[in-house]
Amino acid sequence: MIEASPRRLLVFKSVVDLGGFNAAADRLGIAQPSVGAHVKALERQAGQALLMRHRGTKPQLTEAGRIVYTMAVDVIRLSEEASMRLANMKAQQTREVVIAAHRDLAVSFLPPYLSRFSKKHPRSRIVTRIGTIEDVLALVESGTVQLGLLLSSGPVQGLQSQIVGQEPLHLVVGQHHPLARSKNITAADLRKQPFVTGLRDSRYFQMVDRALRSIGMVDYSVALELQESASVREAVRHGPSIACLPGCTCEGDLNAGTLVSLDLAKPLTPLQIRCVYGAEPSPVAQRFIDVLRSA
Repeated sequence: MIEASPRRLLVFKSVVDLGGFNAAADRLGIAQPSVGAHVKALERQAGQALLMRHRGTKPQLTEAGRIVYTMAVDVIRLSEEASMRLANMKAQQTREVVIAAHRDLAVSFLPPYLSRFSKKHPRSRIVTRIGTIEDVLALVESGTVQLGLLLSSGPVQGLQSQIVGQEPLHLVVGQHHPLARSKNITAADLRKQPFVTGLRDSRYFQMVDRALRSIGMVDYSVALELQESASVREAVRHGPSIACLPGCTCEGDLNAGTLVSLDLAKPLTPLQIRCVYGAEPSPVAQRFIDVLRSA
């Protein structure tokens, strides 16, 4: 079995193509003894001569040499093709940024910035993945995406991040809810009401729960746990419950009057919009972060 590097096979092929050891050495920029050493190493592996050498004439391929020469041509061609494809892939990657976005931000917050980035950097390409906060973090931690965009109430442990914006939190109710037109609502008023929340074991729930506790809502009644913010909005719109939602998920309903943002005596602290990453951002990824932060 011949286990020769592409370099060794290139030396052998050059000797045959150029008609001599000296010519091959000149073309490859190596010493003539090195050329001979490569050919002898191949002959040892083949167990027989690959070239017929006669002083004053060009080396001629033996039958075994023809077999090895054919192999050399194939290996070198495949190596060159692989190198070209890898180079193209690397060039593509330097112009591409892959982002995972929390679904609440992907719908309302992200699109204008994607458009702005594309106009500013038309040769770059953005690929987006959408999911829960847990999905986004898993994709960043595994290196599947370069950047993650999510809602947060502080730094994300184990990852680097930059704050690129803030998102207001609202306590929302349906337009016919008893508290819809009340002013300076306190925690005592809210404790009497049922709440619709995200799934209790999710980071989203923990984040909202922390915000509610900051206004004195240490104990409140959860009537429904729903995974999708759209489902939360519908449950609130048609029922007697309250939900704590980021503005990006309910702005349309608030403008239309189908949901009402409660007038709180103590306002909720806004959430952070964070761009998270495991390794230092590539130049194109940093350019995208800059676009996010520019607004």
